[in-house]
Amino acid sequence: MRLSLVCLLALLVSGCVPYAVGTTPEPAPPGEIVASTTVQVAAGQPNLRKEVGDNADERVTTFTFDNGVQFGLDEHSEAGARLVGSSGIVATYKRKLTPSGPRRIATAVLVGGGFVGLGSHAHVEATLLGAYPLSPTMTPYGGVRVQHLLPLSNDALSPNPAFGGFVGVRLGEPDLGISPELGIFYSSTDTLFETDWVIVPSVTVHGSRLLQALGIGF
Repeated sequence: MRLSLVCLLALLVSGCVPYAVGTTPEPAPPGEIVASTTVQVAAGQPNLRKEVGDNADERVTTFTFDNGVQFGLDEHSEAGARLVGSSGIVATYKRKLTPSGPRRIATAVLVGGGFVGLGSHAHVEATLLGAYPLSPTMTPYGGVRVQHLLPLSNDALSPNPAFGGFVGVRLGEPDLGISPELGIFYSSTDTLFETDWVIVPSVTVHGSRLLQALGIGF
């Protein structure tokens, strides 16, 4: 039991990266705050910290809880902030490109930047989102995403950029939904026997009622 707790703690503080997207092109309603919580597993993520003799291309598996808020700026855009596990924070901006509606694909662009790995790396990201609502309670979505980590300390590794795609589906009401998602990202390595792929299953819970459930009001 003690060994399991130590391993879990090591995964949580090993420098998590926000691969999961967990959102559709639809922004938060204007003037409203929407909360989200993401549970993410990233298998094959680059190790952000190094010790003497460490391989620069070493890969690890991380498990993290991310918490975020999105604030609707207008009918087409939102600003957000995301706490990445216990080791980082990322600010985001989403802009809707095409309107949503029955039998219509909605699209949006999502960009962000911040710090991860307890400040060991700067993080930048850009995502193109698409979704096709099937009903008010079911919206499949997906897209492509690229992100990069820039080392900020001497003991921080410098991984190559990661780019890939993701698919998911949002289920539930507009004010409380759940989004299971699967992402696959490519980040090249120079080491034999080290995988170039990062596999990221995740689940995101989001909606204005999430804040109420947590006893937080605005």
